[in-house]
Amino acid sequence: MPSTPLSAPSPELEHDAIDQVKGRLRHRFPDVAPEHVVTAVDEAYRRYDSTRVRTFVPVLVEHEVGDTLAAG
Repeated sequence: MPSTPLSAPSPELEHDAIDQVKGRLRHRFPDVAPEHVVTAVDEAYRRYDSTRVRTFVPVLVEHEVGDTLAAG
């Protein structure tokens, strides 16, 4: 049985997902300046610019930035 490849989200859906990541992290870390959260997410997101498989990029960004903010 052939496997079906995961389809990549459209760029618009990916950007919406990143906006949701920013909102969740701002809510999770209310003591961190909102602009710091946004900058951290944008920087992490840019590191995935050359990634061919895009499906999990927002999840990876959220975990990376969340771990960084939790570490202080």
